[in-house]
Amino acid sequence: MNKEDFKQKTRELLDELKEFIDNLEQKADEIAEDAREGYYEQLNNLKGLRDNLAIKLEQYESLSDTKWDVIKESAGDFFDSVAEAWKKSFSKVTEAFKKE
Repeated sequence: MNKEDFKQKTRELLDELKEFIDNLEQKADEIAEDAREGYYEQLNNLKGLRDNLAIKLEQYESLSDTKWDVIKESAGDFFDSVAEAWKKSFSKVTEAFKKE
């Protein structure tokens, strides 16, 4: 993955996360009361992922191309781990809706 691809994919993921989190926050009152605590916990996890991803993107955007070549593999691994964590959190939040 090159630097521009990484930045583009990261921005797209950030946009998806922001939209998803906004939708979840709007629907929070619709969650069954016994599921709300878990729902908010997963929502906070997603917010943490979003914030961490935004920080990493800022850091990677300021890297020179030479430094990027050194860390590009770890950047790809980071992106993959964030995407996987987001999918897991998404699944858990989706389960909260099923408990209604």
